Order: sequence, then C-alpha cells, then structure tokens
Amino acid sequence: MKIAIIEDNRSLVESLVDLLTSKGYEVDYFLDLREIDDYIILNSYNLIILDLMVGDLDGLEFLRIIHEDIKRPIIILTAKASKDDELRGLKLGACDYIKKPFDSDILLARIGAKLRDQKSDPVFYKQTKFDFEGGYISNGESRVDLTSIEKKILNVLYTSKGNIVSKASLLSMTSDFQRDATEKTIVTHIYNIRKKILELGGCDPIESIWKEGYRWKEE
Repeated sequence: MKIAIIEDNRSLVESLVDLLTSKGYEVDYFLDLREIDDYIILNSYNLIILDLMVGDLDGLEFLRIIHEDIKRPIIILTAKASKDDELRGLKLGACDYIKKPFDSDILLARIGAKLRDQKSDPVFYKQTKFDFEGGYISNGESRVDLTSIEKKILNVLYTSKGNIVSKASLLSMTSDFQRDATEKTIVTHIYNIRKKILELGGCDPIESIWKEGYRWKEE
C-alpha cells in the first residue's frame, strides 16, 4: 500500500515517513502543493494525508479543486481545530479529520481502517474484465497476466476516468519501478497492454489523445 503525505513541516514528515514505513507502507511526500504538477498523480496512491496549511497555499482550496477527480481516501492532518474547518474539509470529500497534536496509534488505526475499506473489485470495459488486485485481464475463458507497471497504468487511468493523463504523469507514477524510464517507456507499456487485450479478443479501454496522453474510454 502506498501513501502520499502533503505537509510542509519537514521534521513532522520525517517522523510520519519513519512511522509508516515501519508498518510496511510505501511513502512519498510533497513539502509544497506546487510540487504536484498534475494532481491526477494522486490517484496512484492508496491514501493521501493532507495538511491544510502547506506553505502559503490553502489546503481546503486544493481539496475543493481535486475532490471530484481524486478517487482515493484523503485524511486531513492539521493544526486547524475549528469546527467550521472540519465540516468544510469533510464536505469537500475528506474521509477523516485528525487534529494536531495526534496520537500515532490512533493515526495508524484510522489509516488501516480506510485502507481496509478500499475494495479493489474487478472492473469491466464492455465484456472485458480488468482485475487490478489479481493483476490480470480476462475475456470469456481467456486470461492474460499483467506486469506490475501495466497493472498500475490501467489502475491510474481507470481511477482518473474522464481525465486525460499525460505520459509525464504516468511516468512519475511508475518511476519507482524503472529509474531510467522515459516517456517512450510508457508508450511501450501501453502498446503491450493493447497487444494483450487484442490477443484475448477483448475491448481496449485506452483512448490515445494526440500530444496530450491517454484516457479511459467512456462506454
């Protein structure tokens, strides 16, 4: 499971990274909202921890912008303790609101609860089944396995449905697999995914948008 931390207090970030990695989570962090060039990349994480005061930018305004397109649970972790801020954060799509200072065991328990709630049921594009949890595509009785990167690319495109995901964004989401990868690497992975779908006689859900990237097709 992979968690993104958006927090500008470096010492707190380091403590959170140590805490979460000790429990087996993969963790990335952003010290400034401006580090997130394309917020769609947040769909590549299983959960997001968001501070409401990140530099001179408003975390609630950021949440308002992203909440319709980001399909991952967002836990607000903040020193802002007012009831109005808490209500607004929850109404804008956060799944939990934890006030600083916080208890590490409580934070871990709430993260665990949100991640257990994340059921990765198979999705269908027409008659073709995509099982991101199992890592395969099937069409009728035929089935083909996906590589880790192929699974991640399809998952991100699906969770970002309705949005164009650039090659650069897909590359940043999968760069933990191949450090020397380029945008051409993404093109190759998309080609391989399509080849597997074609071999199954399945339906391709990936739409190529010229000079922009890729999008999960509407049925």
